[in-house]
Amino acid sequence: MKPPLHPRVRSACLVLFCLGALSIYVARILRVYLAQRSAVSSQVEGVERAIRLVPDDAEFPHLLGLLLSATDQDDGRALAQFRQAVALNPNHARYWLDLASVYQVTGDPAKQNEAVRSALEAEPGNPEVAAEAAQYFLVDGDSNRAFPLFRQALQQNPEAANSILPLCWRQTQDAGLLLAQVIPETPQLQLAFLRMLAEQKETAAAATVWKHLIAVRHPFPPQLSFFYFDYLLKQHDVPAFDRDWRELAALSPGLQSYLPDENLMVNAGFELPLLNSGFDWRYGPADHVAAGIDDRIAHSGSRSLSLSYDGGPAYEAGWAEFVPVLPNADYEFSAWIKSDNVTTSSGPRIAIVDAFTGANLLLTDDLLDTHPWQEIKGSLRVPDGTNLLAVKIVRAPANTRIRGRVWIDDLRLAKK
Repeated sequence: MKPPLHPRVRSACLVLFCLGALSIYVARILRVYLAQRSAVSSQVEGVERAIRLVPDDAEFPHLLGLLLSATDQDDGRALAQFRQAVALNPNHARYWLDLASVYQVTGDPAKQNEAVRSALEAEPGNPEVAAEAAQYFLVDGDSNRAFPLFRQALQQNPEAANSILPLCWRQTQDAGLLLAQVIPETPQLQLAFLRMLAEQKETAAAATVWKHLIAVRHPFPPQLSFFYFDYLLKQHDVPAFDRDWRELAALSPGLQSYLPDENLMVNAGFELPLLNSGFDWRYGPADHVAAGIDDRIAHSGSRSLSLSYDGGPAYEAGWAEFVPVLPNADYEFSAWIKSDNVTTSSGPRIAIVDAFTGANLLLTDDLLDTHPWQEIKGSLRVPDGTNLLAVKIVRAPANTRIRGRVWIDDLRLAKK
């Protein structure tokens, strides 16, 4: 039996072992540092030098494969480098997907699909990997594999809708199919699809998505869908605008007050919060007019619309409401207006026009000077071919300066 080592000898051996391990670690760190310095230029020669310095690091053959495939220098060499990368680190999906891309370019679909499947196995919960893998399958016409992966990607990463939905739409042109197999049952994603279709003016497909949204009855903030009603107006689709707004109100009880009744003017006394959409008032900036809701002066209730003119020439006040009507029918209009020191040769008026052609159907008398609340009235007949009116505050003529303030309240438009 060998005698035990003296404690000092054991300590010396331990120190020597630690120094040896440290030197190996430092040498490794130095090689990695030099390799990264060589590869940072993204030149083939530099990356090859990095591979020689650290031959067991998958990062560098992957980078060399990217350089070779991007410059079309040598697809064969690129494949070899990507294969080396996945051999060194098979758990990195990016390496597999870049390998698949070269197989795709070189026309080897079997090995391409094998690499894509390996990427999914490497990172099964990664939504970006699922989406990219789905694209390969979709391009190959394999929707049975592609659609579940797209759906997984959207469930995990809804922001991917901006890239996934246009791709799926181009490939299928079938809104019903995508709703059934790709888009999860979340209103936000379905609304994203609806917005994309509206932007591309795919009216029939957009209608399909809207019907689905309403049918499944999953509640959502109604403001998220207001863009769709602006789209319907741009398309002059008044029946859909009317019908779909009522369907939205049935799904969102808070909108019930924004439906026309016997009085076709919605929010006629400005008592409700302004939606700036649908049947409610729409407003925007206008030159030389400061407009807003006044909660101190009203004809009835507690609020009215206030318009202050700064002395410059002003035409429209920036406020309008769209009202669906029947062609060849007679309507009565009234409103209450108050004025304070309005000085001009042409005061504010209320105009009712065809919302699409701008044809003038009713123009009230203008208001000047200072007056208490007074009712203005008028009647109009809607001509054939007109089904949507716009009620606006204007000046006609508008080429003169105007200063002063007016209040408007309790508008009413009703069929005779």
